[in-house]
Order: sequence, then C-alpha cells, then structure tokens
Amino acid sequence: MLIMNIQSTQIEENDGSYVIDVGSRNDMLRDVKLTGPEDRMSEPLKDTFADEKINFRNFTNRFVYFQLKEPEIRNASTAKVQIRFKDELPKGYVFKLGAHSAPQWNYKWNLLYDPFQRQLEGEYDTIYSNSNISIYSLNKNTLKSSDITGFLTKLQSENTLAIQPSINFFPGTEELPDSENSTTNTTLNTTLRGKHTFLTYVHGNKLSVDVEKQDLNWYNGTDSATIEIISGTGKTVASVPIPDDGDVTDHRGLGDSQKSHAEVTGLNKGTYKIIINANDDTLIKNLQVSSNKLILENNVFVYAPTRLFTSTKEDQSVDLVTLHKEGLQKIEVSSGNTTYNITIDQIAVTQSAKIRASAGIQTINIPAGDLQMMGSKMYFSFTEGSYFDPMKCSVVALNNDFDWLKENNVDYVMMKNQTVRSENGWVIAETEWNINDLTV
Repeated sequence: MLIMNIQSTQIEENDGSYVIDVGSRNDMLRDVKLTGPEDRMSEPLKDTFADEKINFRNFTNRFVYFQLKEPEIRNASTAKVQIRFKDELPKGYVFKLGAHSAPQWNYKWNLLYDPFQRQLEGEYDTIYSNSNISIYSLNKNTLKSSDITGFLTKLQSENTLAIQPSINFFPGTEELPDSENSTTNTTLNTTLRGKHTFLTYVHGNKLSVDVEKQDLNWYNGTDSATIEIISGTGKTVASVPIPDDGDVTDHRGLGDSQKSHAEVTGLNKGTYKIIINANDDTLIKNLQVSSNKLILENNVFVYAPTRLFTSTKEDQSVDLVTLHKEGLQKIEVSSGNTTYNITIDQIAVTQSAKIRASAGIQTINIPAGDLQMMGSKMYFSFTEGSYFDPMKCSVVALNNDFDWLKENNVDYVMMKNQTVRSENGWVIAETEWNINDLTV
C-alpha cells in the first residue's frame, strides 16, 4: 500500500504550482484533483506522524489518476510533479508516474522512486557518482573513479555490469581493426515488428541509417516512430522522427511504406546504439546501416520467416511467444555438426528455452515468423559476417533483487540517480516531462 500526501505549505502561492492535498475534503472536487478510481484507494484518513497532522489515503492498487484542467499549461515548457508518500512498497516494486502522451490510454512513464537504490547504497560501495548516475561495486577493495573513463579502464572481459534499463550508457567493445569492408553497408531485409535496439560499430567518423516503416493498422491511434543514435556515454547524437502515415483506424490493412534517413558525422570509433522506437502496430521492413557490423540486443520480434545468427560461450535462457496459430512452428538451432529444435506449440503463452553454449556462430532458423524472442544476455545478427561482440564485458539489464545479483555474478551496478529526500519519516520525490512530449 502506498500512503501519499502533498502538503500545500511546501509550495508557495502564485508560483505556477497546483496542489492536491490527498485525503482532504476537496481532493476530488477541483480543477486539480484526484480522480480515482475509488475502488483503488481508501476513504480519506487522518493521523499524526512525528507530531504532524496529516491527511492521506491508502492506495490499494496501481493505476490511480490525477487530473489538472488548466489551459495555460500549453504555454509551459515542462510539467513537474512532486509527491510526498510513505515508503511502504512491497519488495521488488517501484513507484512510477505516467503523463498522458498520446490519444487513448498512452502514457510517458518516469521512474519516480526505487527503494532498491537506497538499499544498494547501504550494502555496497559507491565508486562513481555524478548528477545523473551512480555506480556501485559489489567487490571489496574497488577503488573509486573520478570519471566514467576511469571506471571503464577497470572493466575486464570477465566482469558483469548490471545497468538499469532507463540508462543509455554502455561500455562498448575494444577497438576493432579496420578492414577493406569496414564501411560496407549492412542491410536487413527481413521484417520486424515494434521497437528494436541495434548495436553497430563505427570505423570512421560517420554513421547513416535508413529505415522503411509500414503501419499494420491493427489498432486505433497514431503509429509514429523515432530513429535514435546513442553513443557509449549515453549521449543521443541523432534523433529523427518518422511520422504516422495519416491512417489512425484499425481496419487491419497495411499502410503505405515510409522511408526515413538519419546521418551523423564527427563520431569517434566505437560501438553505437540504434534504437528504432516504434509500437507493435508498426513493421520495420528494411534497415540499412553504413557499417559492416550490426546486431540486435536481447529482444527480437520477427514478423516474417527469418534466419538469425548468435554466439554464446555459456547456455542462455530465452523466452519465446507467438500470438497467432501461424506462429506455431519448430525452430532449428545449429552449430557445426550439432542441431537441435525448439518447438513453439502454444498461442499467447511464453515458453522458456535454452540457446546452448557453442564455440562458434550458431544459426537460428525461424521458418514461420510471427515470433518474439527475449533474452537478457543475447545478441542476434542477420548475416554471419555482421555479427560482433559489442561490449567490453558482460552487460545485463538490472533486476532489483539482491539474490539475482549474486546468481548472475554481478560485479558492478549502474543506476540513475533519483530526486528524492526524506522529511519526518516521509519520502518526497519528483519527476518532470517536456510539455511537447505530452498530450494536453
């Protein structure tokens, strides 16, 4: 249960702030209000905490809504929300806020509070911290670093670094040697569905990306997308929008193909991320990158029959799911003279499987397509020659669980710093959005 409260005494009048005193008589009545649903929260309650009289409600379920009716918000640049609450989150839970970002039930979610970070700080050494991120060492006697570069020099190939998914930073691979085909374009001719994260290696100082997008029109609403290119330090070096095709209906007919181009110069050699940020009502029909190295990170949603290539020195668990009977199939995994099958025989059920360790490149043949494959330490390419190891060490998405850290032999944890403070036994946290990213 979450006990939440915002004190009006903390916010000065006429400063552009709007206050909801949760648990007061009028918290559901004004133009800025709590809207429920009422079956997800308690009646208004009153109590005294640390000699302070407090109005509050217990929130008993997720997805509780607040509303602000204020035409002038269109003229603002940012919207900041501050909440005062009791940290009584169950183990493994986090506190997020979502702001309305598109028609219907679409929200841009921000992580407001994660108690795991405070627990981590109490258990392990903080070896690096700035205004944005902190790095914790699970190994004793690790020296502190004055900058990210200093931390990177400590990383060894046998280390495991767990990174919070909301952080774009990643330790790219050691420098790859140049060759005659280093700048040869890699083209992905298969069809993917929804959001995908690629990794490529830039040998020169320029990277270009061409994407062909097509809307499925299975769902109502807009289907815009974005091409984002991110450096190893988490800096977005290019961002190009791909607009909706103008058809927002759910008639289930394919829309017109749309082509978009992103290009950036002045880059240093190294690994870069290419994020095609699209929803599941979108097909990525073609992708061309000006590099001979191109892989997918962890998750792939193939729409059409596809052959993937991967490499792993230890067994890796993957989850697989298909949503339609056309996706029921037998997947063939082969390496050298060894071949084994993974059978997908259920619809809309996540099935677990293992990609076995192998000394070389393995081929994964997906004969029917319509399949989503999800791993935590997997990379996939679409040609054998475009595969490469993109990271200096093993990198995994952080799971906020101490037992998980031990089971995965994690050496370092990287988390995004939160704007959080404590007051009289309460936690005060805040987050903000760019108004241009929201639907007002």
